[in-house]
Amino acid sequence: MKRIVIRRRLRLGSRFAEVRSKIETDRKYAGLRKLCTFNPEENELVYRSEEIHPNRSEHPKRIPVMFLFSNPHPDSVALGLFLSEPHSRTFWQRLSEIDKSHLQFPPGAVNLERWHESIPKLGEIMLKGDYESPFLLYFHCLYPIPTSKPEDLRGLFRSAPQIWKEIEISANQELAKLTKDEEIKHIVVFSAGVFRIITKTKVKGWRDKAVADEFLKSPDKESYWGVDSNGTHVYLSLHTRAKNWKDEKGKYYFARFLDLIFTRIRESI
Repeated sequence: MKRIVIRRRLRLGSRFAEVRSKIETDRKYAGLRKLCTFNPEENELVYRSEEIHPNRSEHPKRIPVMFLFSNPHPDSVALGLFLSEPHSRTFWQRLSEIDKSHLQFPPGAVNLERWHESIPKLGEIMLKGDYESPFLLYFHCLYPIPTSKPEDLRGLFRSAPQIWKEIEISANQELAKLTKDEEIKHIVVFSAGVFRIITKTKVKGWRDKAVADEFLKSPDKESYWGVDSNGTHVYLSLHTRAKNWKDEKGKYYFARFLDLIFTRIRESI
């Protein structure tokens, strides 16, 4: 079976000592520091990252859908599952609350009260696709290097623009290859920044509940749903930080957005 936590390498060249020093001394990279080693002989950063790439061949009739994130959180990588650190783990609760025609987990799969004990089983469920759904869900990070905040990743290479450029090129190539090989025609992203990167469009995202309500009521949603350079459909959902927002009826916006997106995907098939 495939693994969620994987080992990756990044060539740093002449910037090896500089990047190493920043990771070893800057408190912003304390999480990454626990997940990486340095190979001075090859001027490499060797680090752990995460991905959930189920076996497409085992589910040929299901619709592959990718959840695309900016980059991993170090604590989630350390725990062994996407969005498993304390501020993010209710993502899984919201995901379990969407319409059962879109996704239904096995009973007890998402257990926040016994979270650490449930992580291995939930990870296995996601890798094997052992849930009731017309969809097969992939979890992928555009940039695989873990940092606590996406902006910290860019800051790590601010004085090494050539390395950052190589990271961007590699990220786009890897995404294009993955979507082609796995025949993924639908990508759901959770930040306007990632949406702008892969669709080359300008959107602001949803700053508050009022803007989210306006979007849900609007008949025109195409400005937040686009295509990337490979023709893959891309849908902007709520940011994961907004996963606990509730509407006036007590329903979670996060689940409503995902329901809307999954319905649209099914209608397009």
